[in-house]
Amino acid sequence: MRRHHIAWIWVSLASVLLLVFMWWNYSPPSQFPDERQLLREMNDALNQFGTSDQVAEIQKVIQADRRHVAVPYISEDGNYGMSFWIWGKWKWKLINLESNGEPRLWMIDRNDPSSYFLTWNIAPETGAKKLNAYMIRRRDFGMMDGKNYYSPRIQMSKEIVLTEESFGAISLPPAWQEVLQSAIRLDETETFSWFDSYPPSAMQYEFGWNALDRDGKSVSQEVFFNGTQYSFGSSDFQYMMVIDERELE
Repeated sequence: MRRHHIAWIWVSLASVLLLVFMWWNYSPPSQFPDERQLLREMNDALNQFGTSDQVAEIQKVIQADRRHVAVPYISEDGNYGMSFWIWGKWKWKLINLESNGEPRLWMIDRNDPSSYFLTWNIAPETGAKKLNAYMIRRRDFGMMDGKNYYSPRIQMSKEIVLTEESFGAISLPPAWQEVLQSAIRLDETETFSWFDSYPPSAMQYEFGWNALDRDGKSVSQEVFFNGTQYSFGSSDFQYMMVIDERELE
């Protein structure tokens, strides 16, 4: 009887701890901070980082999902940047701040491509009117375990028009998600720990971009990298390389 009583106590304690854990980590999100709060938190973060730049204007609040938000902004130095926020432990937390709004991949869950978002904030002064995002697996061949292999090139693109808004955050196109998910499934039986458990097969894919002006000509990448540069925060982001049109097929 005593043992039964002790077991019941342990089960009850475990249940309480589980409820506290769920309450602490998976509580429904509260209202997202208003502009004044965002400016204060972002500028406090910049001060801690040691840069003299300050956020001057919040352009928009973009809800990726219930617990993840992207906020494009303009700084006093004229930088068009991006900030990223996550709800957890009963508060909205700034997890990443970038002075340069060049396109990047936000991987909320590295093993779930449906959680990936393309994000960007392109300064209108660059003259860019169209943004092209690419997912590429390069052609490869060789020998493994005594057998020849050949991997054909895969090139997928997404066109983004910048005339109405020069910033945004969108889910990966469904076809991209399917291709990446297929690559991830190849590794489901493998054990790996590098690159924060990002699946090796999926790492064969590169993400890139280029920007075109009103006449359809490539915008020089130099215009995207002027001014103050700072970047700090989470590692759940992948930079996208600028692609020369001559590299495309």
